[in-house]
Amino acid sequence: MKKLLFIAVLLSSFQFFSQGLNDYQYVIVPTKFNDFDSENQYRLNTITKFNLEKMGFVAFYENSNIPVEILSKRCDIVMVDVVKGKKFLLTSVFLTFKDCNGQVIHQSEIGKTKDKDFKTAFPKALEEAFTSLFALNYKYNATKSSTAEPLGEVPPNNVSISLEKPKASLPAPLSETTDYSKLLFAQPTANGFQLVDSTPKVVFKLFKTDNPSMFLAQKGDQNGVVSLKDGSWFFEYQENEKVVSEKLEIKF
Repeated sequence: MKKLLFIAVLLSSFQFFSQGLNDYQYVIVPTKFNDFDSENQYRLNTITKFNLEKMGFVAFYENSNIPVEILSKRCDIVMVDVVKGKKFLLTSVFLTFKDCNGQVIHQSEIGKTKDKDFKTAFPKALEEAFTSLFALNYKYNATKSSTAEPLGEVPPNNVSISLEKPKASLPAPLSETTDYSKLLFAQPTANGFQLVDSTPKVVFKLFKTDNPSMFLAQKGDQNGVVSLKDGSWFFEYQENEKVVSEKLEIKF
């Protein structure tokens, strides 16, 4: 009898956490997690945003241009953090999700590895932690959203977010990749975008044209065009009197 009661409580808790996340469509990923020393250390922020979008969330970096209509409903946004675990002789992490009042609405299971190289250990542990999140089968409940007002006037985690409403969004590439080293992330600039890798390092500078699917592009000393063709982005430039086409993985 006690065993059946324990299982019932466990299933009830699982359903509660899943429902809690289902009430949120938007999630903000900080550029630096609290337990880590630098921005995107070990590519954890990149991996987190990528996997959250794979789950079905609409994810934003905290320093990106988030539409005003979303920001005006602060309590419909959830904040994510990656926390270091305290497993002896293991590298471990877990994810927490907080609402607009700073209350934890969900915590993932702990991901861990015996790998001693932090550059590979932390990404491995994070991927394992995401396993429990994917198991929730997240699906946004559009009929029920958070309507609670935040307590006080202090923004959650002192997030600094631009209130400028972005112009028409660009079509996203249809292909997906799990090779984070090849992903380039578009950051808005005054004249277009800059594409950064997971280091983060600026790889391309894109300049707007009259066609929203085409940009003048600069990559180091190379000048060319980045354009959208059949759902994929390509960088085309001239080299040795020949046109070279390079496929890009861009996340806008």
